[in-house]
Amino acid sequence: MQERRQNVRVRPAPDYEVKIDFSDGLVRVQCSVMDVAVGGVALVVDQLFSHLKSGEQITLGVSLPGLSRFETSASLRYTQGKPGGRCGIHFNNLTEQQQTALSRAVSELLERGHSV
Repeated sequence: MQERRQNVRVRPAPDYEVKIDFSDGLVRVQCSVMDVAVGGVALVVDQLFSHLKSGEQITLGVSLPGLSRFETSASLRYTQGKPGGRCGIHFNNLTEQQQTALSRAVSELLERGHSV
């Protein structure tokens, strides 16, 4: 089977967290991050965004080690659509500083042996 992924993926570590949150009106939910890559993340589908379809644009809050929480637009690449399933998210417009912090997090977790 041919690998389709363009980037290495890593699992977050308890002492080196990558946090993603999603807001819908006044409700904000902390997402469960399954893995991280330099272009995006895979999340467990939450009830709050289970109705979203592939291709939809969303805004996520992102917290990375060494960088304050920021919001960014993202595209839903794929989704299993039901709570507890998996969805893939691509970050659309990261600044250079944000992209550097994400790349640093992936590299650190890769060095620790957290590759997927």
